[in-house]
Amino acid sequence: MSPPPPADQSPPPFGSLPPFGSLPETAMLAAVVEASDAGIAVMDVTRPGYPIVYCNAAFLGMVGYAADEVIGRNSAFLQGPETDPGTATAIRAALEEVRPLSVEVLNHRKDGSTFWNALSLRPVPGPDGRVRWIAGTCADVTRSRKSEQELRAAEDKLTRLAAETFALAEDLDRAREEADAARVAAENASSAKSRFLAMMSHELRTPMTAVIGMGDLLMGTGLNEQQKAFVKTLRSSAGTLMTILNDVLDFSKIEAGQLTLEEIDFSLPRLVEDVVQLFLVRAAAKGLTLSASIADDTPRHIRGDPTRLRQVLFNLVSNAIKFTDRGAIEIAVWSPDPPAAWSPEAPGPQPITLRFEVEDSGIGMTAEQRSRLFDAFVQADVSTNRKYGGTGLGLAICKRLVEVMGGEIAVSSAPGRGSVFRFSIRTRMAEAPPIGELGNRPALSPVQDGDGRSPVALRLLLAEDNDINRMLIVAMMTRLGHRIDAVSDGRAALDAIQGDAVQGDGYDALILDMEMPVLDGRSTARAIRRFDGPAAHIPIVGLSADALPEHRDGHMAAGLDAYLTKPIDWDQLNAVLVELATRPREGRTVPVPSPPEADGNRFSALPLIDRVKQTELRLALGGEALDGMLELLPETALRELHAIRSALQAGRPRELKQAAHTLAGLAANFGTPRMAAIARAINDTPSDTDKVAALLPLLETTVTATSRLVQDLAGGDGGG
Repeated sequence: MSPPPPADQSPPPFGSLPPFGSLPETAMLAAVVEASDAGIAVMDVTRPGYPIVYCNAAFLGMVGYAADEVIGRNSAFLQGPETDPGTATAIRAALEEVRPLSVEVLNHRKDGSTFWNALSLRPVPGPDGRVRWIAGTCADVTRSRKSEQELRAAEDKLTRLAAETFALAEDLDRAREEADAARVAAENASSAKSRFLAMMSHELRTPMTAVIGMGDLLMGTGLNEQQKAFVKTLRSSAGTLMTILNDVLDFSKIEAGQLTLEEIDFSLPRLVEDVVQLFLVRAAAKGLTLSASIADDTPRHIRGDPTRLRQVLFNLVSNAIKFTDRGAIEIAVWSPDPPAAWSPEAPGPQPITLRFEVEDSGIGMTAEQRSRLFDAFVQADVSTNRKYGGTGLGLAICKRLVEVMGGEIAVSSAPGRGSVFRFSIRTRMAEAPPIGELGNRPALSPVQDGDGRSPVALRLLLAEDNDINRMLIVAMMTRLGHRIDAVSDGRAALDAIQGDAVQGDGYDALILDMEMPVLDGRSTARAIRRFDGPAAHIPIVGLSADALPEHRDGHMAAGLDAYLTKPIDWDQLNAVLVELATRPREGRTVPVPSPPEADGNRFSALPLIDRVKQTELRLALGGEALDGMLELLPETALRELHAIRSALQAGRPRELKQAAHTLAGLAANFGTPRMAAIARAINDTPSDTDKVAALLPLLETTVTATSRLVQDLAGGDGGG
């Protein structure tokens, strides 16, 4: 660093140097330079040490010095012991050689603090055309440098997490082998060991959650194809490990006595139908029929823990499909309590026993295999684990859950003759027919109408921050015949509702996403309920991908009328909106829906392909996965059509109903509404041979046309 020149050799102010042009131009340029946000300093290359002869206010603000402390000094005084020597040498050489330079250098302020300076040096000629000055522009880039360092640190952390994940996978593989070898010891484990297992499961879930989250974030960045393949493998492996850890955690909770059951009202038929719909495609891919029936005298609305009941059914149906190569899987539900045992006049929720059966035509089991089937870490035999995979905890968890719900579980089976799993639970009658998540689906359904529209046209407001979800919901509600306005956050929703209330024509209902910026769903709902006047009573239906019971309860407590989880069941959402919107509200008359009129052409009015539904599926599943599933649709539809025809000819209404039910669910899931509606009509009246015979030709034509269209779309643009 060169010393400052003596006081008697101080250069004249920059404004007194020979002008670049006329006086007004010089004044204008000086004013512009002073107003600039960029720090500017000018060095005189004709004077020893290249002293600074001018600097603007932005430069002084950046370095923290006064003008008289800077003018006349070599710029090297801003450097310090932490400044990179190579960078300092490059700056000194550029000044000496009077040439341009752009570099980032660590400088010191007057108070000793450091900052990263993006320095650009440019020669400036004097009036005689020879280089007289060097102009330096400066910018404080400390924050961006820090962001880059943090990004690099995050990338390094992700790399470490990936390595730890693969190491964890190897450890878990070894742990599973050791657990199998130590099965007898595990069966006699004490409650203290169970509590230790619960703690370890939590400790493992924490880094696994980070791995999965970071993997998802990384997929959203600019990766090449090889990197994408690496991340997909990482994400898939992490998902598999998380499934195993969830099984272990559930089991350890039960063993440690830490599992608590939820007590809410829910629809039993809806829960069973959810299970069927979830596994319908998987069953159809193996050529299996999957059906469910509930005895007529069984209560439809009960009070209990729908999540745990559904978990037991999921596990049993999943196992049935896994171990069945041909035939059928049937779910049966009934109550052994006579109807007289419960009465609407009785005080409080009434207890009731429910019995469930899941029957398959699969590989079956021996008596010895059945005797240890519900033990922890056990499968039918070693070959089962090799061929089908799994932790051996699923049925052990089912047994514990059933017992916690006051029931018992058993199995009857023989090799090659299938299996029947039976379990019971003790529950109570619901206090009121529920709506919302796992609730009662009102009888109003858009698919019942000839034009696919809802029986009631509503005026709706949507608050959803995700652009794709917002477009999809608006398109679907519009297709159902509703008018809908959309905003992207809760604050905008409040403004829209208040503005509409002032105009005197309020919205019929609000569809509210629970996770939004600016103002989230809960805060928005609470604010609405604090409004004055009719606007406070607007029906609010919450949407979220979070199905945790404790979170749902918190959302409902904020003032929601119903809470539905994503992915959205459009039929259910529409039915809940209509049911809520047509309830009388203070100061407002709401039109009551009338039953849709019969329409002889209602089937032909339905489209063969629901493009909105298939677009939704493509977004949810990915194009490649959806196309692969659609390839199965024509063959599966023809198989079920043949089964319907054969059952009609043989006079077997039960088999006819099973085939029609399977086809209706399959068609609905893949967005083929005409096929679904005709199959549903056959399913509703399987014993009316005349009606079925009249519908069968229409179903055959529809299956052929739909299959051809699906194949054309798959061969062309993929149906997009």
